[in-house]
Amino acid sequence: MAGSRGRGRSQFTFSVDALGFGRGDSLPTSAQTPSPLFPPMQFRPVPLHAGEEVDYMLALKQELRASSKNLPFHIKAARTKTDVARYSDKYQNGEPKNNCIEWSPDWSRMPKELCIKVRKPRKTVIGAKPQLTRKPKVAAGKEEVLQKLETLEKREEEQHSEEEEDEEKKKQNDEEEEPDADEDYDEEEIEDETDYIMSYFDNGEDFGADSDDNMDEAVY
Repeated sequence: MAGSRGRGRSQFTFSVDALGFGRGDSLPTSAQTPSPLFPPMQFRPVPLHAGEEVDYMLALKQELRASSKNLPFHIKAARTKTDVARYSDKYQNGEPKNNCIEWSPDWSRMPKELCIKVRKPRKTVIGAKPQLTRKPKVAAGKEEVLQKLETLEKREEEQHSEEEEDEEKKKQNDEEEEPDADEDYDEEEIEDETDYIMSYFDNGEDFGADSDDNMDEAVY
């Protein structure tokens, strides 16, 4: 159906002249030489500076890079995972390693306040002898001062003891004097209280010599 209507031939979507040859021309021969590695450059780079100063700066740059990698605060890259899984990989940390943790600075250049002191635990030995404390040695001048202080303390103690004895004696004397006054006071009170209770009996013998006269008369 398509051939009877004149639609069997295919048509190019681009012009053949764009390839560099027209219709009826022979095809170009194949090149036997290898193609160039890089295409020709339109703009060439600026030539590098050369000289002693440039070489010196380059050496300093390389030295700075190397020294920065050796510093303690340089973080190392994480280890790349291998295709084969190993049993020891479980116990290895794959995170970047910080060298500051294992860094030990020069403490002689730092102040004492920043120095770290690690206290080691004391080992207890069974059956060890106890360490007896030694008396500190005192200089001759200090011994004299200590002796004077001891004598002064003894004198003060004796004075205090004498004062305490005097006070105790005074208290005892006061206590002995107080009961006598109390007894006198009690006797007077007893006499006043029992004045109405005691019975007085008079048999009349001591009435007087004139009492026998005029016995017949009534006595009022």
